[in-house]
Amino acid sequence: MHQEITKREKISPLKMLVFIIIGAILLILFNFLGNTLKLNTSIIDGLTLIIATILSYIIIKKYITSYKYMLIENEFIIQELTGSKEKILVNINTNQIKKIKPITSSDYAIDKKQKYNKKKKLNKNLKNLDIYYCIYEEDDKLNLFEIQPSKELIKLLNITK
Repeated sequence: MHQEITKREKISPLKMLVFIIIGAILLILFNFLGNTLKLNTSIIDGLTLIIATILSYIIIKKYITSYKYMLIENEFIIQELTGSKEKILVNINTNQIKKIKPITSSDYAIDKKQKYNKKKKLNKNLKNLDIYYCIYEEDDKLNLFEIQPSKELIKLLNITK
């Protein structure tokens, strides 16, 4: 059994303050624009709430979410961790994996353009870790996801498949 968790990108208080200020400025500008166009205030308030929710979602996905990669015998499992909440995103047998390579390989540009049943980006773009793409077959359909595991996990995946 092998298990690892991607590190969360750390956010400094200064960076968080900048995000809050930019978000507030965007919302104020949006309200100002809506008032100058004489739109209904309930529409402006609803759209402001939607924009604030989208900005919050982006911050949560980027700075609070991490991924847990587990290799248990022949099962490869990827979980999304947001706070104390865990959600299984991928649960496949290693025999289903057709290809796993770094995105810097020459095959990536060709493979990315193909049609897939599902495409997922499960990486945090962390420094000092390479991003890999994995093509696997599920229900006779090909799927692609991008991950950012350690080199040790990639070696183990290549050995077990």
